Amino acid sequence: MSTTAEKLWEITRTLPEPLLAEVLDFAEFLRVKRVPIEHVPPLLRLSDLCGGLEDSLTFGAEPMAIQRKMRDEWH
Repeated sequence: MSTTAEKLWEITRTLPEPLLAEVLDFAEFLRVKRVPIEHVPPLLRLSDLCGGLEDSLTFGAEPMAIQRKMRDEWH
C-alpha cells in the first residue's frame, strides 16, 4: 500500500508547472497554518510603512508630477 507522500508524488509528477505551483502554495499554507502563534511575526500597521518613498527617484515628487510623468510614459 502506498503512503500519502507516494500518492502525492504519483499525482504531482505529471502536473504542468502552473498546477505544481498551486500545490506548493497550498502545502506552504498548510505548514504555516500549523505554526504556533508565538512564532508568527507581528503584522505591520499601515502607519509603519508611511514615509518610505520620499527619497525615491520614482515616487519622491509631488503626486501630480508623478501622475503626469506616468501618463506621459504611455503616450
